[in-house]
This record gives sequence, C-alpha cells and structure tokens, in this order.
Amino acid sequence: MQSPPESPAIQDILSGLNPPQVEAVTSVFDRHCLVLAGAGCGKTSVLTRRIAFCAITHCSQDKILALTFTRKAAEEMRLRVLELPGIRKDLGPPVITTFHGFGLSILRDTVNGIANSSRLGYSGEPKLLSSEDRLMALALSSTSPERQALGVDLFKLDDLLARHAVQSPRLQNLVAEKQAILGEIAGRFSRLKIDKNVWEFSDMITRALELCDRFPEIEQHYASRFKSVLVDEFQDTNPLQIRLLKKLLGGGTKLMAVGDDDQAIYGFRGADAGPTLDFTSHFNDAAIVKLETNYRSRPAILRAANRIFGNKPAAYRKILRSGKYASAGKERGNKPVRRLCATQREMVTWVLSEAQRTSRATGIPVDAMCMLFRLNETCDWTRECLANSVPAGIPVPRLMTIHGSKGLEFPVVFLCDLEESVLPNYRRRHAATIRGWGDLCARVFAGRGRDDNGLDLPEEMRLFYVGVTRAQERLYLVSARSKQSLGRSVTFRPSRFLRML
Repeated sequence: MQSPPESPAIQDILSGLNPPQVEAVTSVFDRHCLVLAGAGCGKTSVLTRRIAFCAITHCSQDKILALTFTRKAAEEMRLRVLELPGIRKDLGPPVITTFHGFGLSILRDTVNGIANSSRLGYSGEPKLLSSEDRLMALALSSTSPERQALGVDLFKLDDLLARHAVQSPRLQNLVAEKQAILGEIAGRFSRLKIDKNVWEFSDMITRALELCDRFPEIEQHYASRFKSVLVDEFQDTNPLQIRLLKKLLGGGTKLMAVGDDDQAIYGFRGADAGPTLDFTSHFNDAAIVKLETNYRSRPAILRAANRIFGNKPAAYRKILRSGKYASAGKERGNKPVRRLCATQREMVTWVLSEAQRTSRATGIPVDAMCMLFRLNETCDWTRECLANSVPAGIPVPRLMTIHGSKGLEFPVVFLCDLEESVLPNYRRRHAATIRGWGDLCARVFAGRGRDDNGLDLPEEMRLFYVGVTRAQERLYLVSARSKQSLGRSVTFRPSRFLRML
C-alpha cells in the first residue's frame, strides 16, 4: 500500500505543515510514538492528517482507531478526517470514537457467535443506571458502619467509588483498611448492577477490561482488530484507559499518542499524567516528537508561558515559539499586565472598564474576550455581579473556569483568581505547615504530589499554564486583596505564580 512521496494526495495532506508536524504525520510506524504538542501547536491537524497518511501508506483505513474523550471532539475529528485526501468513501471508515464509546461497542459486540454482554452475565441490552437509582444501589451495597469508617455519606461514597472505578492514583492516600472496605463495597455494587441488568458510564471500560481478562479469545480478537491506534489528549488518560490501550496493542499494533503533560488538569477525575511523563517505560522503544511552534499567541505571552515550566527536564520541556506573529513581522506585542484590586467588586469594575477601553483601541468585541477563574464560586459571583450592575444590551466578557476553557482560545484573557489558596488552591487553615516556597517545592517534587495542605502544586501550575495560553493578543493577570467567601470577607495575598513571570 506504499504510496510515493510525490503522490498528490500526500502532498495535499502535508500542505501547510511545519517540519516537526510533517515528522509527526509521516514517521515512526514501526514503533510507538508520543507527540508532545504544546498549547496552540496544531495537534488536531497533525492527528487527523496522520490518520489520512496512515490510510494511504500503512494500512486499510478501517484498521485505524482514533480515541478521544468527548463525543463532540470525536465528531469534529471524524468530519475533518472524511474531508482529507486518501480517505475513501466506498470503504469502511476509520473508527473514531471516545474511550467510553469504544468500550460500549465491545460490550455490544458479538464474538464467535456469543454476545459479549452475555458472557458477563447480562441478559440482553442492559438499561442505563440513573443517578437516583445509583444512590439507591449504593445504599444497598454499603452499610452505615462502613460509610462511617470511610467518613463519608452516600454522596461522598459516590465520588470515592467513581475514583475507585478508574483506579485513581489519589486513592493511594487511603489507609489499607479503608481501601479494603471500599473494595468490598465496589464488589457488591458491581454484582448488584449485573443482577438488576443495568450498567453505567464507568462500566463501559471496566466491563470491557473484564471481558479481556476473563476470556483470552476476546482479548486476542481486539488485539488483532487494528493496525494503528491514535489517542488525542493522552495526558488525560486514567489507569483503566491505559490498560485498555495495552490490550489493543498486544498483537503488534502501534500507538501514536498526542498530548501535552503541561495541560494535564483533570487529576480530580482520576486522570494520571504519569504515562505521558514516563511514556517510554509504558510503551517500550517509543519515539518522542515535539511540536513547539505556536499559532495562537503573541510572543510576549509565549515568553511568559515558557517561564512556568522552565525547570522541567529537557526531554519533556517544550519551548513555545510563535509561528503566527513572527512570520508577519509582529514580534512585538503587549506584555501580560498585572492588576491588583482591593475587592472583587473593584475587580469586576476594572475588568469591564479595561475590556471596553481595549475594544475601542483594537476593535476586538468585548464579548469576544474572556474572564477565567479557578473556582466556580468566584465565576458565579462575578456573573451575578455583572447581571445586577450592567444594563441589558451592554456587552460583557465571557466567563468560565480554567477547566472549562481547555481547548479554547480568546483574543483577550483576564486571568482572575490569582490569589494564594485560590490559584494555587489549598486549605488556608493549614497554611502554617508550609515553611516557605522552597520547602513546599522540595516536598511536592520529591514525589508526594499533594502536600499536607491538600495542595497539588504541579496540577495547580498546569492550571495556571492553561489559563495563560488561552490568550491570543492580550493577557491580564488579576488579583484581589479581599473576596467574599461563604458570606464573609476574606483577605488574600497575590498568587506565588505571579513571581514566575
């Protein structure tokens, strides 16, 4: 199936790519590959073109599997791939879906004349477990003394079991006795769902893995199903998803993972950046390709972003360079602006005034700008404040959390919540246990991760980085000395992260 390099279809696929992007699209089919793609470096374009290139030069297009995390992302990728040269409409398309969607397809599949779901004890197609029925099932699967021993109510038990289901590294902090209790509850809960012929979102992967573990012929079937597996946002994978990937690669299938460890911000959902940072240990003899040309932000913003992880090991450090403004002779630009406000209300007033001033100066609409927050609480307070103080019809910036902004970009960003204990987020009442910045860094980077204050410094730094790299033209770094929290005024110090820039 090898096609010559001068093939018009391949020329179209590679058109407009920079050299590292071309390398990521065309090379390393004989071993696993990690593409470390910095923010705004065109990873989606690389991933979709890699699929098309693979279909022309490497294997039949229906032997390609691409996995991502949301149905929206999967659908967008699917539409983009179908428009690329080399993808034939008369053949089975590449399989582009979410991890959970792929797990569900395994459960609904039939192998050797036997329905996979029936192998697990289900009768027919199970019903989806509702959130209300889930709480009832949790009550039936656990006892009051067990919940007391874990120190949780039903709602918190729900959260613990969700983390247990994805084998979240954060559960390692539980003592052995609590781990055992949680495991017993999880086992009863799992059996109850089969007895009631129901399943839920988390079962899509856990049950697919159970199939492969219990029935070797099932694992062999799916290990030989694909020749090339691609994963988007690899830094957001959890341990169960990594296990599923390894099952798929058992027959010599090669993996291309695209991700950015600097944007791993979903640890609270069970995501684990470890396989990204230690990719060659998980996937032997793997190659690493870096994408560092940014097509989003002005150089001044990129210089600020580069300082955040300036001390990372060279193998994984990415130094972002402008591929958009430098080529247009616009290397110079406004440096990020810091603003310290006395109160939250003053912050809202200043941001609105500055947004209007910037709009008059640049022509950028105010409602195209964005205010980003670490906490839902601050975001909601600001939204209510704007609703009560700004007349109808007057445009205001968009408001969202940093988590919600992942994958988005805005011409002007006001990065708010830059106060100690907010970003980075930790429990203020234990702040006295920190003996200084050096002490905190030493303890966190020594492998403890989350320190005694509940501070996960690496993840908070990554949140800061994501916030900074949403900005295209202008970036404002905003702090407030005083904020309302639980109905009272609380005093804050500016975030330590400001000293990095």
